[in-house]
Amino acid sequence: MPGRRGGDRRTSQSQSRSIVDNFRRGDKIQVFSAGRQLDGNGTFIRAEGGFLVWEDNSGNRNTTSLESISVRRLRKRSC
Repeated sequence: MPGRRGGDRRTSQSQSRSIVDNFRRGDKIQVFSAGRQLDGNGTFIRAEGGFLVWEDNSGNRNTTSLESISVRRLRKRSC
């Protein structure tokens, strides 16, 4: 059903967007896909159009679909 697929996609993007609603630019994060960590730790930049934009510790900018990932914020170390 073509009409229904579009509705599912919007719902899915909305649910995926909620994954990163509480993140702020500059937050240190870990990104996981299928339970495996991607490219070590990184820095949250933004979520846009169903994608997470983040920078890994090597300075590479990554764009990762929010459809199949989980993101964990790393706690800041206290002095």
